[in-house]
Amino acid sequence: MKKFRLISVLLAVITAFADFSCFSAGSAERKAEYDCKTESLSNYLLGHMSWGVKSMGLDSLQKKIENSGKQLPEVRVAVLDTGIKKSNRYLQGRYTDDGYNFIDNNTDFEDEQYHGTEVSGIIADGTSSNVKILPIKVMDKNGDGNMADTAKGIYYALDHGADVINLSLSGDDKNHTYHSLDNAIAEAVSRNAVVVVAAGNQGGDASLRYPANKDNVITVTSVNKNNTLGLLANYGSVIDFALPGMNVLVPHRSLMMLDSGTSLAAPHAAAAAALIKTIDKSLNQEQIYGILKHYAVDLGDEGFDDTYGWGMIDLSNFDLNIKPVTPFRTGDVNHSGTVDINDATAVQKYLAGFKMTEFDASLADIDGNGSVTVSDVTALQRLLT
Repeated sequence: MKKFRLISVLLAVITAFADFSCFSAGSAERKAEYDCKTESLSNYLLGHMSWGVKSMGLDSLQKKIENSGKQLPEVRVAVLDTGIKKSNRYLQGRYTDDGYNFIDNNTDFEDEQYHGTEVSGIIADGTSSNVKILPIKVMDKNGDGNMADTAKGIYYALDHGADVINLSLSGDDKNHTYHSLDNAIAEAVSRNAVVVVAAGNQGGDASLRYPANKDNVITVTSVNKNNTLGLLANYGSVIDFALPGMNVLVPHRSLMMLDSGTSLAAPHAAAAAALIKTIDKSLNQEQIYGILKHYAVDLGDEGFDDTYGWGMIDLSNFDLNIKPVTPFRTGDVNHSGTVDINDATAVQKYLAGFKMTEFDASLADIDGNGSVTVSDVTALQRLLT
């Protein structure tokens, strides 16, 4: 049976040399939690522990939403992980009681490790109180799980009202041979859920990791406070955004810890999607992807690049009245429902003078640089290979 491993990184040895002052490994872990207590409380201004909350403007958008005078709907973010530490005080009132444990097939979703608690904490940290975590335990106390349980978890999430699904997990099924999870993700997207996936921490090409390499998910890699690719963070053509994931202060068991990894970058995107869903729950994944791309700040080469994708999301100047745009991401220029060689032909015809609607031309701008050029044909051909 295909297996997943959790991909946050308690980088015990590496991060000891990377300003990871509140982390130590092994028998020193209890002391590390105690040492972090003072820092965690002093940094818990307005509930924003993660430096990523402010760098992404999630705090600004949160205030705008809360001050809008609108009644805020409940938005559910399903976290498919190791569960949640129910007693952690920073998560009180922020998770639902109808989660499930697919490891033991019962309703006890208590986190026996720490990973799911950390991921959930970031989502709670970056969102308003109307956003609730739906804990779904698909990983055991060692951080191991399988694709079958993950697929079941997605269906369970959909049946229990998930608006956003966070998958901070990674497997080596690069050829998508386990179709049940493919089908579950496709079902989630068809039912207007936003599926966010961590890119992985192998220090290599994310296209070799599953489900990060799927084209119908939002794949997130990590950066540090200097907006430089995180240590061991995966990269490649499947990356959509590069978000905070290094030295992030998170709920960890009973207190707080600093942790690093793309597992912590993904829930920053999930939090952003949840805030946008708060404004309009009818928005689908492609529309939200288009909005996030619109507010992305370029970090690497101009336009899309294989290290940072579209860059860092910054919602500090978010317009609550924004109209969703169809994103450029799919490349389905001829609207056939798939991306194939005919789409590349359509772009070539457009460059040769073939008339397109404004909508079609926007889809043809594959690299997102504002115009349709031969580079878009190249980008589309890369997508097809």
